[in-house]
Amino acid sequence: MRKTALILITLLVATTSLPALATWKLDNSNSLLSFISVKKSAIAENHSFAKLEGDIDAKAQVTISVDLASVNTNIAIRDERMKKYLFETAKYSSANFTTQLDKTLLKGLKVGQNQQLSLSGIVDFHGLQQAVTIDVSVVKLTADKILVNTIKPFFIKADAFGVVAGINKLKELASLPSIDYVVPVSFSVSFVR
Repeated sequence: MRKTALILITLLVATTSLPALATWKLDNSNSLLSFISVKKSAIAENHSFAKLEGDIDAKAQVTISVDLASVNTNIAIRDERMKKYLFETAKYSSANFTTQLDKTLLKGLKVGQNQQLSLSGIVDFHGLQQAVTIDVSVVKLTADKILVNTIKPFFIKADAFGVVAGINKLKELASLPSIDYVVPVSFSVSFVR
C-alpha cells in the first residue's frame, strides 16, 4: 500500500510539473514581424514577413527564426529584388534572434498580467551576429498562451550586417536618390504550449 501511494505521489508531482517545463511554440498565424523602410528621405513604407518560427524551451531560452523569403512589401517585384539583392535568400534563408529569459518569469506570470522588460539577445542576420536590447511587454493571455510585443521599435543598421551593397542595388534598380541604412523593426509574437 505504501509503495502504491509513493508511486501515485511521484506521478502526481511529475504530471503537475510538466506544464511548467513544457516548450512554448511560436504561433505564426497570430504573430507579426514588421519593418519600415524610408526612401527619398521622406517616404516611409511598412513591410512584414509571413513566416516566423520559434520556441521557448524548458530552460527559458527563446529562439525566433524569420524566413527571409517570406518578405511582403505589397509589391511583387520589390519582394523579389529584396530576396535576391538585399537578403540574398539563396545563401541566407533566415534571420534569427535568441535570448534567455528568467525562468521564473513564465512560471510566475498570472493570466492577464503584463510584465515589461528589456531583453538582451543576439540577432543573426546575413552571416553576421550583433547584440541587441529590445524593450518588450509580455502578457499571459491564458494558461497556455502568451503574447510578446515590442514596446518601441529596435533598429537594424545595414552596415552592421553587411547589407549596404544590397540597399544600394535596390536604390539603383528603383532609380531612387536614397534608401535609409537604418531600419526600425517591431514584432508581436504569440507563443502557445
